[in-house]
Amino acid sequence: MTVSYGIILLTLFLSLFHFSYGYKEAIRISNEEGPVQGLSLIFSIPLGFTFAYLCSIFYISS
Repeated sequence: MTVSYGIILLTLFLSLFHFSYGYKEAIRISNEEGPVQGLSLIFSIPLGFTFAYLCSIFYISS
C-alpha cells in the first residue's frame, strides 16, 4: 500500500464521516422546536465536500 493510496482512503473515510454526521445533525435539527444550534451542521457539510474534493485530487494524481 503506497502513501497516496492511504491518503485516498483517509480522505474518503473523512468525507463519508462528515456527510453522514451532517445528515444525522440535519435530522436532529429538523425535529427540534424553537432555536437550535446548527454549527455542527454548518461545519460538517463543507468539510465533507472538502475531503471529497481532496480524495478526487489524490485519486487523479496517483
